[in-house]
Amino acid sequence: DGVRAQVWVHAPEKFGTALQYATGSKDHNVQLRQIALAKGLSLSEHSLTRTNGKGEIFCATEEEVYETLGLPWIPPELREDHGEVAAAKANKLPKLIEVKDVKADLQTHSTWSDGKLSMLEMAQAARRGMKVIAFTDHSASLGVTGGLKMEDHKKQAAEIKKIQKQLGDKILVLHASEVEIKADGTLDYPDEFLATLDLVLASMHTSLRQPREKVTQRMINAIRNPHVDIIGHPTGRLIPDREGADLDMDAVLNAAAETGVALEINAHPSRLDLDDMYARRAKELGIPITINTDSHSEEDFDNLFYGVATARRAWLTKDDVINCWSTKKLLAWLEKRR
Repeated sequence: DGVRAQVWVHAPEKFGTALQYATGSKDHNVQLRQIALAKGLSLSEHSLTRTNGKGEIFCATEEEVYETLGLPWIPPELREDHGEVAAAKANKLPKLIEVKDVKADLQTHSTWSDGKLSMLEMAQAARRGMKVIAFTDHSASLGVTGGLKMEDHKKQAAEIKKIQKQLGDKILVLHASEVEIKADGTLDYPDEFLATLDLVLASMHTSLRQPREKVTQRMINAIRNPHVDIIGHPTGRLIPDREGADLDMDAVLNAAAETGVALEINAHPSRLDLDDMYARRAKELGIPITINTDSHSEEDFDNLFYGVATARRAWLTKDDVINCWSTKKLLAWLEKRR
């Protein structure tokens, strides 16, 4: 299909230096080469060569490369020259989040709106080890998705009670909604109704090209609504077809820090929104982060990997992500936000 690929072939004993050289940013590798030179070594994809001419050091693994330079292994996602080398020298690299740490999926969709499977089928299909699933079927104004009116939610809540009995304690099902942040800055449902839901995830899907000041204020209105728990895919981008809204992200992050609302890393490969840079800034501000698959089918649950990869690039640990909390802690957090 026209995709170009470069294939490197190295002897097994040189694989570690080759893999390290080809991974991460140029600036990261420049730092490593400077450390090597200070130790009388020259680092290349083939080996570490002694600058006094007394031979080479071969590294079959990346760990050996970093160990020879006096550093702990630095995960590939951090190799961007964003402070990781200094952190490694100080033995302060974070223990990054892993897929196995995620115990909840807080944005999924069923046939109640635009999902492909029933809620029972989706709950049964959720990744092994998942303890909580929230059904965030779309709200009414997003007509293309078959969004729910308030009276529909009463029926959905009744169905959730039935399937919870069928599922027992295998997984907890939350009655939630992906509530549209409308063009005028209001939410699709009144506050009295939002208060009845287990979880409220607010998102923008339309009017993303509004002027910066207006679209930013629209987002901040949602963040400051006391019933909103999570902001879903904050910029609304779709890779590669649609740029995100021109948000003043400093203002958005500051508002989230003030209110304690969680910001989502949407794991779908066409979103990955928040991106890693803003997710790291959110962590620094103490903003809760959530990683959700936005699943509309069984296959979509596999996208969790991409959300976790983005979180790892953002230096996130499992303590930074509400999906990794125990069910008891997550429910307490949601209850406190009511």
